[in-house]
Amino acid sequence: MAEAPRERVPVVSALCLLEGDAFRTRDYVLREIRAACSERRQDLVVTPFLPFVQFREGAESEELADLIQVAREHRTYLAVALVEQRKEGGRSHTALLLDRQGRIVGRYRQTHAFPDDDGLVLGDDLPVFQTEVGAIGLSVGSDFYFPEVYWVERMKGAEILVWQHAPERLRQHFEWTPLLKARALDNLAHLVAAGYADPRAYITNSYSGGMPGAPWGRSMILNRIGCPIADTGYDDGAATVGLRLDKRKQNVHQPHYRAENTFFVVSLGERTAFQPLTEAHRPAPRPAYRKRTARIAVGYLPREHMWHDGAVPERMLALIDEAAALQPDLLLLSEMGAHITDETTRRVAGLVSERARRMNAYIVIGGVGDERFDSIARVWDRDGREVFQAPLFWTRGFPELQVFDTDFARIGIHSCGDLYTGEIDRVLTVKGAELILDPSRMWGADGENNELLLRARAAENGCWVACAHWNSSDTGLRSVIVDPYGGVVAASRFQQIGLIATEVDFDDAKVYYAGRKADQPKPGGSGMASYFTGDLPEQKRGWREMVLSRRRPELYGILPAVNEVILKYRSAK
Repeated sequence: MAEAPRERVPVVSALCLLEGDAFRTRDYVLREIRAACSERRQDLVVTPFLPFVQFREGAESEELADLIQVAREHRTYLAVALVEQRKEGGRSHTALLLDRQGRIVGRYRQTHAFPDDDGLVLGDDLPVFQTEVGAIGLSVGSDFYFPEVYWVERMKGAEILVWQHAPERLRQHFEWTPLLKARALDNLAHLVAAGYADPRAYITNSYSGGMPGAPWGRSMILNRIGCPIADTGYDDGAATVGLRLDKRKQNVHQPHYRAENTFFVVSLGERTAFQPLTEAHRPAPRPAYRKRTARIAVGYLPREHMWHDGAVPERMLALIDEAAALQPDLLLLSEMGAHITDETTRRVAGLVSERARRMNAYIVIGGVGDERFDSIARVWDRDGREVFQAPLFWTRGFPELQVFDTDFARIGIHSCGDLYTGEIDRVLTVKGAELILDPSRMWGADGENNELLLRARAAENGCWVACAHWNSSDTGLRSVIVDPYGGVVAASRFQQIGLIATEVDFDDAKVYYAGRKADQPKPGGSGMASYFTGDLPEQKRGWREMVLSRRRPELYGILPAVNEVILKYRSAK
């Protein structure tokens, strides 16, 4: 009888180095690598990006002999990210992957640049490296803010994603928690993130006070569903764990693939709707909106008040009537279970239309299907006309994702399990969506996981997100409105019927940091002044357009395809 394949459990470490002049030396880096290897046998050690270590292209064997030697000495793969002086001139931020013999078996050059990276010679490939440890995809610095990097590497077979970074000049870490989650879960790949810690206590930034904040100090390794399984915890050292690359859970959800640690949804069908991700960036033209501020409202109910075929949802209609007191510009309700195929359901749609006209508001309700699609999000305008439909995508896919212009902003819609396919919201964003609506019947995995993904979609796309969930016994599962920074600005109350609302100024663009602030506080030797760097960047408006204009669509050609990696998750194995 043939033996079962041996489970792969490579031991991986993400180093967290101390930030500061005293620690910007090769000797310090080598000591930390050796310390991690001395504590436990290693299969892969990952350093942060080391901006103080340089080498000339073509002179690696001489100029990186010490790093080559430490990999060989400890018989470990080693991922180091350094400054590479290119033969043709200029410099790149380059990650090198060394094998157990110290040979360079992978080279990745940072492909995506934020303004502070301008002048770098960027790489032109998103390679994946096949090793005995597993298939590895690399990323450096600003790459992290571009989910396409990881989607492409995943479709090329990456099992382990690596992000090597150094402290930004203003340390803004609030968004990192949901984004790290999404980078792993979107790709069902382990994620190894290596950075820096401060020798002093961690404290966040205060831009007006001249405080850049301390480096995060949380080098970590996340599993395939984005849960940290090793974390240095705001400190230097090594996050070390054995990655169970082949471990899967019992799948009771056949024919769907749900054999990971938490419930999630795999998108089925064609992916041609993701073609816009591969096209050159052109700012999406917009009409002259009547206004740019709007009150966005979300209504929430228990499931027993769901709109079903052949029945009149009296409590749902009453909730719409109650919303009139808020004077919303748009009201979102959850995903229903109705189909406009019988007289009663058509009459209810007419009652919704009357209320939209009476309230002078857009009403958006999910889960109102027809003969073609089981679940459609429908939009009624201020005159009560049904003006837009967005079918549920994940169950079958379709050729094009569309957006819709209200009289105040452009909206996009994903429904329920579509949340787990980040490409959907990215396409809507590329097409100009400023507000993404999620009428959802989702209750798995749980409220915490749902909220983290909603926050990630808002943060990575620089847009508002509003989600209507059904009430649940899960105290964390709430209907929410999320701002472009990934912050929840309104949330429903537990197991009550009600409404949440917030005012949105769609011209209040998300900020980013670049250049140099005119007035710099003087660094000191103690207290808060000891954190000052004298190099605080300037706060600027327009994060979203900055990011979209710096995407590299020419590298994303694989995304609309259905390849063997995608098919692997289309049915239970």
